[in-house]
Amino acid sequence: MEKAVYDASLGRGASQAHNTGTSSSGESSWKENAALFQELNDELCASLEQSAIRPTYSNGENIYLQEDEAEFLYIIESGHVRLSHLREDGSTFLYAIITAGQSFGELGVFQRSVHADTACALGDVVVHKIRRSAFHVINEQSAEICRALAVVVAKHYRSYIESTRCLSLPSLSARLAHALLSLLESIGTPAGSDPKDKSVISGAIVTQSDLGAMARGTRSNINRRLKEWERAGIIKIQDRSITVLNRTMLERNLLNNESNF
Repeated sequence: MEKAVYDASLGRGASQAHNTGTSSSGESSWKENAALFQELNDELCASLEQSAIRPTYSNGENIYLQEDEAEFLYIIESGHVRLSHLREDGSTFLYAIITAGQSFGELGVFQRSVHADTACALGDVVVHKIRRSAFHVINEQSAEICRALAVVVAKHYRSYIESTRCLSLPSLSARLAHALLSLLESIGTPAGSDPKDKSVISGAIVTQSDLGAMARGTRSNINRRLKEWERAGIIKIQDRSITVLNRTMLERNLLNNESNF
C-alpha cells in the first residue's frame, strides 16, 4: 500500500501498514473491551481472533478512506484513531476520536459495501483487522455473529446521528458541550483514583482545532468559550488537557441549546 498523510481538505490519500503478524493468545486482551466480542460466545470470539491480522499504522496514516471497499473490520489494540466524514460541500466533519478496545469500519462490512468515513491514525496505532469474508463464513455456521455485528453497527450509527444533529444546533456552546461529553465517553481518563470517573481529555490527543472540527467553530471561538467555562469553574485547562469539573453544567449547555456564560 502507498503511504500518504491524510489531507483533511480532500479526504483522500493512502496508507501504509506494517503487519506485525497474526494475534496470539498473549495478545488477546484487546478483545475484552471490544463491544463486538462482548456480544459473542467464547467459541465465536476465538474464531474471529484467529482470523485477525495485527498491523501497525504511524501518525497521520490513513487506515482506510471514505468510499474504499470495506474489506476489513478494525479493533484498536493501542493508540487512537480519528473518524471523519467528507461532506458534499467539501468540508470535513470530525465526528469521533476512539481508542483501545473500540472498533470501526463495521457498517461497510455489515452491508458488504464501502466505508462511509475515513479512519486516520492519531499517533502510532496497533489494530486487529478482521476480513469481511470471515464474518460471513462464520455467519453461515451461526447467525449470532450477524446479530452481534448489527448491535454494534446500530450503536455506532446512533452515536453518529446524534453528532450530526448537534452539529446543526445554532449555539456554539451546545455544540462544544456535546463534543466534550462525547470525547469523555470515548477517550476520557480519570482525574483521580476512580476508573469510572472519566473527566480528563488529554491535550496530547485532542487539540482545539479538533474541537473546532467537531463543534463547527473556529479555533479562536473555541478557545474563547473554553476560557469562559474555565473562569466559571466548569472546566480546568492545564498542559493543554481539559478536566471537566462540572459535568452537569456541560449537559445543561447542551440541553438548553444556549449558554449562560
